[in-house]
Amino acid sequence: MTSKSQPQQLNSLDIAMQWAELPAEHLKVALAALEPELARQYELSVLRARLEHQEAQDRRTHNLYLGGLIAGFIIVVAMLTGAVIVGVNDLPWLAAMLAGPSVLSLAGLFVLRRVDSASAREAGRAHREALAASQPPAQPAPVDPGAAQGGAVV
Repeated sequence: MTSKSQPQQLNSLDIAMQWAELPAEHLKVALAALEPELARQYELSVLRARLEHQEAQDRRTHNLYLGGLIAGFIIVVAMLTGAVIVGVNDLPWLAAMLAGPSVLSLAGLFVLRRVDSASAREAGRAHREALAASQPPAQPAPVDPGAAQGGAVV
């Protein structure tokens, strides 16, 4: 920017020195002709500054979304890997929690940048169902043989 503005300043200084030799009427006409050009140059510089600011903001937003996408991918892969590892070690309920709807919820959170309340409720319901299905059925309580005969001891 300085390399371009330096010759303009020298030229402007030369022109100003030449104008100093002219009568005042000529100077008024020259300044009136120069004023619209200066206004256009100012508007151009303001628009360039706005454009540079917008491009920088777009780059930051893109980097943020790309970082979220990468983080979501890493978390999902880690959860699925953990689900396989704990599934092999005979912990199916933990594997179901790691590989269940929470993976989809986290992927949606990082990739789409939003969480629907319906999907969050659905993930919670699926977790409860997975936990209920993975627990063994309740054993019936042992019956006291003496209580079954009416309490009489023989």
